[in-house]
Formats: sequence, structure tokens, C-alpha cells
Amino acid sequence: MSFDRILDQKVPKKILAGALKENLLASSYLFYGEEGTGKWAMALELAKAVNCEKNQLDACDVCLSCRKIDRLAHPDVKVIFPIPSAKSKDRDDKESAAPVGPKEKQEKEIEEYKRVRIQDPYARAGFDRAVNIPVEQIRSLQRDIFLKPFEAKRKVFIIAEAEKMHNSSANSLLKTLEEPPADANLILTSSDLNKLLPTVVSRCQQIRFGKIPAESIRHKLAADYQVEPEKAACLAHMCNGSYGRALELLHGEKESLRQDGLKLLSAAIEGETTSVLATVNQTLEKWDRNSILEMLEFLASAFRDMYMLQEGHARLNNSDLKGDLLKLSKRFARQNTIERAFQTVEQIRFDCQARNASQKLGLVSLCLTIKELVKETGEMR
Repeated sequence: MSFDRILDQKVPKKILAGALKENLLASSYLFYGEEGTGKWAMALELAKAVNCEKNQLDACDVCLSCRKIDRLAHPDVKVIFPIPSAKSKDRDDKESAAPVGPKEKQEKEIEEYKRVRIQDPYARAGFDRAVNIPVEQIRSLQRDIFLKPFEAKRKVFIIAEAEKMHNSSANSLLKTLEEPPADANLILTSSDLNKLLPTVVSRCQQIRFGKIPAESIRHKLAADYQVEPEKAACLAHMCNGSYGRALELLHGEKESLRQDGLKLLSAAIEGETTSVLATVNQTLEKWDRNSILEMLEFLASAFRDMYMLQEGHARLNNSDLKGDLLKLSKRFARQNTIERAFQTVEQIRFDCQARNASQKLGLVSLCLTIKELVKETGEMR
């Protein structure tokens, strides 16, 4: 089946395959779970399965309909995703010899987003600027969904990262979720249910996408990208169940983020308060909000590895950073201080993600807490 292209996710596959077989597909689905676990890929495969020209219950991947959907070029399969405003500017938007207009810049960014998604549905695609799903996109969906399919059996609308809808967009979508046409399906994907309106969540059949086992990720990296076994195993443990994150690490897109995380940690341990504040400011200037959350996730895994090193275990999430982490772990006399540092990171990550707390205050608080823990360690010696 086409679902065989989806890495792991046995439960979602079973649910959707059964619904296809019994002709009991829900009108609206909500695929939720961590980023990079296959929600977008599954949405595309489901769109292909319901519209395949050769098969009834799966996708052949060779008919014109399947190939168009793979290229995001099917007139009856529409994708909606968060986009930056044509009026917004990113941090690196400087004057150039050939300035690009805001609308032209937006269009180029959208084409690049699609190119990345087409090349590998697990690859993370995004923008350097703040994004959202504007109400105009949802109103366009509402106009299109009640038109008869142009060439497909069913119309399919995929709304990626649905948690980034404005409240006006989400409220506008409610009516369509309540009374969708019989020949259309809506598929929403989300990495954070807490940011979706409960009324939107309740009107969709929810399917959870869990973390992907490290062994499955290791095999796929070796098969698809010919990654050597040792490196594939390292990436599989570092990515915390997200194949999309493993691809970012493989292509070096997150190495700088990890190094800056270690730099922040070192500043907290070694530096004076003024240098800590300077490092926090530099970090916030360089990385966007989502990247800061990923940095906090890395720091949590780093403290977990430090704990394991003190326990004498060799299996680490960040085995390539073993030397650095070993040095840092020696600054904490007892395992309970590492546990407290880990708990602080997790609490700050939760506050910033779920409660939308200030990332600057969170990073400053984290650094000062770590400084105090190291000071306690020194006094105990």
C-alpha cells in the first residue's frame, strides 16, 4: 500500500486503511503529534489513496493523479500552510543591489517551501519570518470545497500546522467542519493541540502520530541517504523520535543550534552575569522562536546525557558531543544537581511553548539557575 512509504505509525495506518476498506472515511481528520513524524506525508498518501486511478484502497504512485499529488499540482488536492505576510520583514532583510518586492519575496518563499516538501515530505520546511494561516486562505477553501471535483474522485484539502491559524481563520473554518460536502475531505495537521480551538479539535477525527523508534529511523537513513551505520545510529538517538529532525541533523542544519546551546550553557557556568545576558541576547537575535524551543529540547537531552555519563552508561542521545558533555558533567558534583537542571530546562520549555512565556526571561532564568547549581557544587567540594 501507499502507506508503506510512511515510517512506522502502525496505528494511524491501521485506522485509515480500515476506513478506506469499509468506505467509512471521516469528513475531517486531525493528524497530531511531534513535528517530523509523518503527518504531512500521511495526508498526501491518503489524498492519493482516495483518488488513485488504478486502485481502490491504496495509491499506485504511477498514475497521473498520484504523480500530480506528489508534485502538489493536482487541481482537486489543495494544500494550505502558514505563510509570512507580504508586508513583514525578516531580521536579515537588508538593502541589496537588486531589491525584491514584498509580494515577489513571499511568492519565492512559498515556492521554496513547496520544493522542499516535494523533495522529501519528512523534511522540515519553513520561513525565516513570523507566519500564520490568514483568514483569506480559509475563505478561499470554503469557496472551493463546494465546487464539484475538476478531475478527481474527491476533493481533499490539507491544512498543515493548523495551530497557526488566526482565531478568525479557525472560527471561519468551523462551519465547513460542521457541514462538509459529501465529496470532500479535510485533513488538518498539528504539532500542538493546545494552540487549536477546542471547537476545531472536537469536529475532527483525531489520529495521534507517535515518536518513531530509533531503529526505524536508523534503517531509513541508511536506506535513503546511505548514511554509515555509526552515524545513522547517532542521528537516530539525537532526533528524539522525529525523522524530520534527523534529516536536519544529517544536513547540518541544526549543528549550529546545538553548538550555540553549548555556548549558552558554558556562559551560564563560567561567565559573569553581564556576559550571560550578552550571550542570551545574541542567541535570541540569531534564532527564531521555534529554534529556541528546539535548543531547549537539546539542552534537556544534554543534561540527560550528563546524568547517564555520571552513571557510567555509554549510550547517549548526543554521542558525538561526549567529550564536551563529560567536561560539563564534572561541574556538577551530584546527580541530583543535574536532575534539577534538567527539570528547570523542561519547565522553561513548557512555559515558553504552552504558556507563551517570554523566551528571554526563560533563558536568563535558566542560566542563573545553572549558575547557582554549579556554585552549590563548588561549595560542596
